[in-house]
Amino acid sequence: MVRANLYSLLSRVYLKEVDKEFLSALKKADIIPDVLNKSDEMLLEELAEEYAALFIVSGGLPPYESVRLKGLLCQEPATEAEEFYNRCGLVLKEEWKKVFPDHLGIELAFMAYLCEREEASQDNSWCIYQKEFFERHLSNWVFDYLRDLERCIFHPFYREMVNLTRDFLESEREHLEELRGGDKSLELMVRQ
Repeated sequence: MVRANLYSLLSRVYLKEVDKEFLSALKKADIIPDVLNKSDEMLLEELAEEYAALFIVSGGLPPYESVRLKGLLCQEPATEAEEFYNRCGLVLKEEWKKVFPDHLGIELAFMAYLCEREEASQDNSWCIYQKEFFERHLSNWVFDYLRDLERCIFHPFYREMVNLTRDFLESEREHLEELRGGDKSLELMVRQ
């Protein structure tokens, strides 16, 4: 469940700005305490400004696979991601339908979903889905995106979150590459 929880945490960071509830949870979990040692009001204002500057306003870095790979929103990567979600039985939460399916936060949430399914069922096919989605989607754009994002960050909270995201996803890439070895027959069976 550790992997699923970390994917969920990171998903939340990119999906929307930090609110009181999320800030409280971060403080209780003692995540990056040095960065979160200001008053809640001040932090919430600073983080809202940084979130908007990074992800929303013109000149920011939209966290969408389509934008990174195709230069426009809602291109093939969005359609392919949504098809992959459907194939794995994921129904997007109503609140997530406000963003396109190739948003970084949605892709990370989907990986959390796959990790949860693997944990609950002990079925190897969920590992294969994780590896396939990671290779087809996240690994194609996220590392370059995080590198570019890091250059634009001012607030230490987002710097720490980008570092955590990069480090975790690099470890995931290694972990997923080690899964299955070269068992292609199992992969073909799952894709049918």
